[in-house]
Amino acid sequence: MIRKVPQRRARGRTALASLLAVAALGAMAPPAAAAPSSRRPNVLLIVTDDQRASQTLRVMPETRRVFARGGVRYANAFATTPLCCPSRASIFSGRYAHNHRVLVNADAPRLNERATVQRYLRDAGYTTGLFGKYLNHWNITRPPPYFDTWSIFKGSRSHYLGGKWNEDGVVRVIDRYPTRYIAQRGARFVTDAEATDRRPWLLVLTPGAPHLPSIPHRDDATAPVPPWRSTPAIEESDRSDKPLWVQAATPRPRIVRARRRAQLRSLMSVDDLVKRLFSKLDRYGEKRRTLAIFMSDNGFLWGEHGLGGGTARKRSPYTDSVRIPLLARWPGHLPRGETDGSLVANIDIAPTILRAAGLALDRNPPLDGRPLTSSRSRRSLLLEYWADGAPVPEWASIRTRSYQYIESYAEDHSTVTFAEFYDQRRDPWQLSNALADGDPANDPDVGALSRRLAALRRCRGDSCP
Repeated sequence: MIRKVPQRRARGRTALASLLAVAALGAMAPPAAAAPSSRRPNVLLIVTDDQRASQTLRVMPETRRVFARGGVRYANAFATTPLCCPSRASIFSGRYAHNHRVLVNADAPRLNERATVQRYLRDAGYTTGLFGKYLNHWNITRPPPYFDTWSIFKGSRSHYLGGKWNEDGVVRVIDRYPTRYIAQRGARFVTDAEATDRRPWLLVLTPGAPHLPSIPHRDDATAPVPPWRSTPAIEESDRSDKPLWVQAATPRPRIVRARRRAQLRSLMSVDDLVKRLFSKLDRYGEKRRTLAIFMSDNGFLWGEHGLGGGTARKRSPYTDSVRIPLLARWPGHLPRGETDGSLVANIDIAPTILRAAGLALDRNPPLDGRPLTSSRSRRSLLLEYWADGAPVPEWASIRTRSYQYIESYAEDHSTVTFAEFYDQRRDPWQLSNALADGDPANDPDVGALSRRLAALRRCRGDSCP
């Protein structure tokens, strides 16, 4: 059974007060009605950091075996805001960034923690644990609300090198390789939870890999990686149809390829984590009773459209920045070995978990996402981004399976400074912006698209795509 007190003695009254504060948060509202615990699944959520969808799973054979063969791979999964903290807030809340108000990485304190999946499940009797990254700019001395046990690190860059962690209320330096430490804490959580097996659990594992500097474990430091595979988007030489900030980018193929190698090698430890956790679930007979989800918080560019050397390697509206790996398995409820081409997103994770736990989806504030198990297909997605000091300006986009329409904005958040339209069926590499190719015959109805996008930027609940 998971204890709600640290395994190590808390240092002084500050740590004790933090733990009592978390307990008080959990007691602020009565438990939500839920199905009997014997019918409620455990939930395992693994979220990597800056893992693009294309090519990265090739170095993760255990993850492919467990999830892709044992569950569903979602081929059209997206981060609605391709930046770490806003995306993680969407994962936890099931809401677009314009509704949860975590618009940039520094906005972590703006998240309404009471409107998160961890709060809903904890109130419903779940034991909850979090190990790894929580939210950017989170005060490391603060416990993550609505988690019974946790170990969270302060920064994605520093955590590779013995950074500070808050471990059940005690801030200290962890000297172990972080992904292996996270795997150890996750495995221990399962062991403790299954000691009595009276309560279902939510386990969130959020390794920092493959976020830069992407330092692999010493066992993987020289491991072979798949050969470099270029694409037309990487080879694009004429970017005159793109915004000025894209035209101004300087391609850095040597840097990009080195980062790719490091990222792939750092993901090998994440694959080991998956193997260790599922071995533990198998030992306790919990693999069939566990809804497991594997995903990333956003994508990452490896030189597409000349981008990848600077901060625009994410944040951009282009495919490999916004598309993420997403796989899910739940034996008896999700099919095995299937690829689903439906449009899905990070905002769908919380509704999926709530439905699986037998909890109501009609929340206040309302959820914007829908369960992955929903029979209601989505025709489009809203993608949105707010400038956070990087060269990428504020933008918003409508993404469908057949096209992507993008608007960039001035500092007033509404004046359109540049527009792009890509035919995803004829031009999957986004090489030709139909609105800047000199051929008005192939232009869509920009007025209608712009009005539609303006409405989506204000959507809430059922009015959201």
